[in-house]
Amino acid sequence: MKKKLISAFLCMAMVAGMLTGCGKGPEQKPGETAATTGAAQADEGTQTDQSGDEEAVLDLYIDYTWFGSDSWTGIIPEEITKNTGVRFNINRSADDSQLGLMIASGDLPDLVFTSNELSRLCNSDICYSYDELIAQYGIDWEPSSDRIAIAKSHNTDPADEHYYTIMQNYNSTEEWNKAEGVVPSVSTLYYRKDIWKAIGSPSMATMDDIMKVMLQVKEAYPDMQVVNAGNPTWRLRPFKEWMGNSNDFLYDENGNVIYCDTADSFYDGVKYINEMYRNGLFSEENLAIINEDDAKQQALNGNCFIYEWNARPNQLTQLNTETQKNIPDAEWACLEVPDDAAAMTRANAGWSGVFISKNCKNPEAAIKVISYLNSEEGRHLALWGREGIDYTLTENGAPSFSEEWQEAYKDSKVMTEKYNNGYFLCTTELDELYLYYADVDPEVVASFEKNMDKYTNYPELSVAVPTSDSDPGIIYNKIKEAREAEYVKLYTAASDEEFEKVYQDYMNLLEKIGVNELNSYMTERVPEIKELYGF
Repeated sequence: MKKKLISAFLCMAMVAGMLTGCGKGPEQKPGETAATTGAAQADEGTQTDQSGDEEAVLDLYIDYTWFGSDSWTGIIPEEITKNTGVRFNINRSADDSQLGLMIASGDLPDLVFTSNELSRLCNSDICYSYDELIAQYGIDWEPSSDRIAIAKSHNTDPADEHYYTIMQNYNSTEEWNKAEGVVPSVSTLYYRKDIWKAIGSPSMATMDDIMKVMLQVKEAYPDMQVVNAGNPTWRLRPFKEWMGNSNDFLYDENGNVIYCDTADSFYDGVKYINEMYRNGLFSEENLAIINEDDAKQQALNGNCFIYEWNARPNQLTQLNTETQKNIPDAEWACLEVPDDAAAMTRANAGWSGVFISKNCKNPEAAIKVISYLNSEEGRHLALWGREGIDYTLTENGAPSFSEEWQEAYKDSKVMTEKYNNGYFLCTTELDELYLYYADVDPEVVASFEKNMDKYTNYPELSVAVPTSDSDPGIIYNKIKEAREAEYVKLYTAASDEEFEKVYQDYMNLLEKIGVNELNSYMTERVPEIKELYGF
């Protein structure tokens, strides 16, 4: 208990220290509007640029420890500032607990970019609503009805008619139907193709094949950790997904919606992973890694055969470029989705959102820069750079990049320092995918495309997820808090008998927490969402 209390106090002290200067602004008095309050605070958040024009300076909290940049520097941020008159001070999260502590203490900065605590932030006591600021300041921006509906689905109060963000990384079915030459962002395995060739290029067409190859690598390279298992976002995910456990909520054979860990496919997936562990293919120590960069360093240093990550050609390029600095003959490749992979579920209805806190010293500047970043011009600038300089559009509307851009793109550090195109605050999934698949070798694209028909997107499964303060939401949060420790027990069980016991104990724990009530809620709620939003 002492250790927990000390950790809590240290964490609170760290948050307080990091947020000095970004604390709670003056409260809005009766009779004051957001505009007058913002104007009173605006003087504290402006600076003069070299031309003598004033720039609004806003504090932006990025709620991701892995985020690639912590400074508003580079060609693209400077161009955004030039076009909007807004500059950001960036504060990147140090751990997953900070945002909750900031909300609880009332110490939110001007803007927050996050996929966490959505239902707490979609609250008029904590954040400004987009629609009210749009109307108040005469902003020429009207998000589409489906994006507004998705945003409202996160509101603390379901009866609240306002919306407090627009979720990025979302595209409608109609937009997807028009897309060409891109593959949705899903988890995948990257493998060392040079090592695979060295052991005779054996087949990896099925899950059994993949297991056999990993064992061959273990035998040929006994000092190598075959499977990384350290990337906290993608840890062992492809193995579970390819066995059918691909989303927190799934449709069962009767059309009911169930929590994924209660599906038969969950047992199959974790049993496969446990077999990997018992064969010495990954270490328990790697399961404790919490920083993606630490995990990736093992891949770049040649200490693993398989690295789990997102399926994107640019990440394959970066893996090869950065690994070859250490091991010139190294070659990474994308492992194609195996032929016997199960049908897989996506539930993409957007990923993260930008929130304007009630502490914001200049809400007018905030909504103006957000509206710009949501425009086609702003979205494309944030990811693709300057049209006519860094890219030109092809006949199908995809970017084709300059040689200078393509050279920088091979090295993530160079790319960030020069262009800094990682501030995808308001971009769509297709915006990102056209970046990743532009100018890519067709054979590489084919390796990512294989068996993509096994994935189906059901956005209603995401929109129907209960808010965190509702009864089913509390159950869901308790399950999420408990599951990571249970996963480790399942992954590292020392025998079949121990695995069966740990599995049954976890099923009992889920039932005790209330997973059956959660399943009932989702089964009833999903049809309502489909009818309401036209999914």
